Amino acid sequence: METPKGEKAPDQYLYRRYSIDLHIDSIAGGTPLNKGLVAGHIAKFSEGVSNDLKLSKKNVGEVTEEAMQKYMLAVSSGFLLDEQKGIYIRGYQFNALVKDAAQRMKATLKQKGLGNTIRDGGLLFPDRIYLGVEPRIVERPVKPDNGPANISIFQVAEDIDLTLPCALLDNGDMSDELFRQILMVAQGVGIGAHRHLGYGRFEVRDIRDNDSLNVTDLFMKRASLGSTPVAASITASSPTA
Repeated sequence: METPKGEKAPDQYLYRRYSIDLHIDSIAGGTPLNKGLVAGHIAKFSEGVSNDLKLSKKNVGEVTEEAMQKYMLAVSSGFLLDEQKGIYIRGYQFNALVKDAAQRMKATLKQKGLGNTIRDGGLLFPDRIYLGVEPRIVERPVKPDNGPANISIFQVAEDIDLTLPCALLDNGDMSDELFRQILMVAQGVGIGAHRHLGYGRFEVRDIRDNDSLNVTDLFMKRASLGSTPVAASITASSPTA
């Protein structure tokens, strides 16, 4: 719900609210693909001659659903899928990312309670973060520490621009300066699967205050949010309803 002009939101003094512009070169999906997800991806992305699912058909000719399903079942991991809005990752993945970055900086040792604030409701992101692109399938050799290399087949999404809304509880655990520093470190930590292969790293292009953001819109399911992907399209000039 948008706060009437001239009035202060009831949670104004509880949370600092931000919009974060970031660019992801490539991110790997980390969700194991079951038959239901495979069927959803085929239904969503099988139209169009350029789609990578058509790699499932090596011969010239029409690609059958059976051939696509067989190829997709070989994919070890991919993205969650909404039939209307496309692929997405979960907001808690950003919470884990921020905590990882804070630990790399040893900030969680210096500030008691910081880890709990990040993990347990003090840092809020949208539940679903829609990526706004179609995934493709890659095959990469993956070598465990002890063992021979294996070929891993998984989905990746590329060239993603997001405006990510978030809210940070103003309880003294994380200053504005520390929050921005942690996000700078998080760029190199990365998000998603196969980060050891270089996937998931991103560039933070802007961090700005977003006082018009209603904090509860980040975690409540509202009908008005159904028309636009949360986090992929919300901007400071487009407050949630």
